[in-house]
Amino acid sequence: MFKHSVKVPRLYKVAAVIAKEVSDGKGSIKQLVYEKQKKHPNIKALYALVSTLYQRQGEIDRLLKRSQFLEKEPRSDIWLSKILIVELLWGRKTLPGQSKPENTVRAYEQIFKAHLSDEKPTEIVISQGTFKPRYVRVNSLALTQNEAVEGFREEGWTLSKFLDKTNYKEFLNKIALLNEDEFMVDIHIPNLLIFPPKTEFYRHPAYKNGSLILQDKASCLPVHILAPPPGSKVLDMCAAPGMKTTHLAAAINDDGTVWAVERDKRRFETLDKIVLSSGAKCVKTVNKDVLTCNAEDFPGVEYVLVDPSCTGSGMSDRVEANQMAGDQNRLEKLTGFQIKILRSALTRYPDVKRVVYSTCSIYPEENEDVVRQVLETNYNFKLVPAQQYVGDVWQNFGSSEYGDIGKFCLYAKPEEDLTNGFFVAVFERLKEGEENLFFNTRIFNFKKHVQAKERRRNRKFDRGVNEDGEENVDVQEQGQLLEKKSEDESLVETDQTKIAETETAHEDAANGDQSRKKKKKKKFEEAPRISEEDICAEVEVEKKKKKQKKKEVETIVEEHIEPPLTKKRKSKSNEVAVEATEENTEMITADEVKAKKKSKHSKSENVETDLVVQVTPKKKKRHKDDC
Repeated sequence: MFKHSVKVPRLYKVAAVIAKEVSDGKGSIKQLVYEKQKKHPNIKALYALVSTLYQRQGEIDRLLKRSQFLEKEPRSDIWLSKILIVELLWGRKTLPGQSKPENTVRAYEQIFKAHLSDEKPTEIVISQGTFKPRYVRVNSLALTQNEAVEGFREEGWTLSKFLDKTNYKEFLNKIALLNEDEFMVDIHIPNLLIFPPKTEFYRHPAYKNGSLILQDKASCLPVHILAPPPGSKVLDMCAAPGMKTTHLAAAINDDGTVWAVERDKRRFETLDKIVLSSGAKCVKTVNKDVLTCNAEDFPGVEYVLVDPSCTGSGMSDRVEANQMAGDQNRLEKLTGFQIKILRSALTRYPDVKRVVYSTCSIYPEENEDVVRQVLETNYNFKLVPAQQYVGDVWQNFGSSEYGDIGKFCLYAKPEEDLTNGFFVAVFERLKEGEENLFFNTRIFNFKKHVQAKERRRNRKFDRGVNEDGEENVDVQEQGQLLEKKSEDESLVETDQTKIAETETAHEDAANGDQSRKKKKKKKFEEAPRISEEDICAEVEVEKKKKKQKKKEVETIVEEHIEPPLTKKRKSKSNEVAVEATEENTEMITADEVKAKKKSKHSKSENVETDLVVQVTPKKKKRHKDDC
């Protein structure tokens, strides 16, 4: 921003800074206005300028584009120019000073008005026709509701009483018909007073000393529904700026502990100031990321309020309602954070009894859908109807697209409840025998998980662990499996034996070549082996009994124990067929071999019929001397 010989009024400069910070996502209009209170005390004027700018932002951008203001005035500060345009067209209708920025904007007044006449009515966050009263919460730590009512009466206000708490529509009608000097007591929230829309409290002594807190009715619902009793330990996970934190302190009558956590340093400073002004002694502020905290940080916490960052689509003072509606990426990031922080509230604190989740958003993606996703994977908490905490007269609930989840959640709607837009869901820890009706067993079957865990625990002493580190099945199951495995192996072995016998018979019938020899050798190698001692003993016995056939026997033994790989046998007449299985080695007489050879090859050979040879092939050539 440039320096000028005539200074720009400080009100406009501070308003321009706030507008830019809101655009940068540094906070809401209301929060930033309070933070800049020291720089300019006229909070109402600051709030009006900035909120009107964002309500009229579309029109202002089109005016700047059509008039080519930024191209013709490149040295002008964009945010200061927008604030001055708001004041000129929708505020005081004039610019009081003679500074360079004011004179520049004033020079375009007629051009702006000409283009403005062509504009269609602007859509704003909350319709301008919606009646929204001024809500004031009495800080019960400083004075009682009766004391506050009497004080306003002494100032000339008239209390308009409404006794039929079951007639919500009539109650809303009565609010809409309040005269400028009348006020009411709310039928839902204790210590909440209702005044006409344009009532000013910024200069009221009770507001300055913290006895009165300007807080919308919808913003009071989460603490009212959480309902922590005196002496409780409460956690406010997203505490800044501190309205709900001080409400929690009042709810427990400053008896107990309220941990107020805020990660952002600047927002944490605002939280400290508001807590200090309220006079609450039970509040402990914590400048930390709550997602890094656990039960050790907040021992014994029983009640948790989760009011995370959101689009603010239900608030009239949030630019996000206009800017973020079409920003799907930003919305997805917010919902991811909301799911994460709500899950941490339900899983990290074992003593928690009740959790309230709330947003100032009207988008189901941040509300019912977040609740659904958390409930589907949580087996310790259930969703309870929020209506039971506000009475049967409440009329706005969640979307029917989410079934009972929608019915159990509560909405405050600007056009129907005369409040800001708000969403509230209530979770309570399951008691013995209760179930989470919305738990998704397809995602995670907790019952089966528990049963499996119990079985593993029971197997610890009587089953042991196998070599692979996996738990063994019980003895009966193990026996059945081994028996079945043995039967299967037996069948396989029988089939393999039959195949081997068939193939051997065919090989004997055919005119063999070297490939037949190799196949037959392979079959012998696969057969169960007999020890070398047995073979030697058998051969020695045969030598003694049949000395006259010693030479012939040795030939047969050499051929069938280890046939040479490089030479073909000269004669097949003395071949002995050896068929083997895994159970035994069959013994075939030389006479049977002779009969086979004679029938197939028409050869006659004299072979000793009484000789029985039992051999097993070896990989290395076997010599006579080995025996």
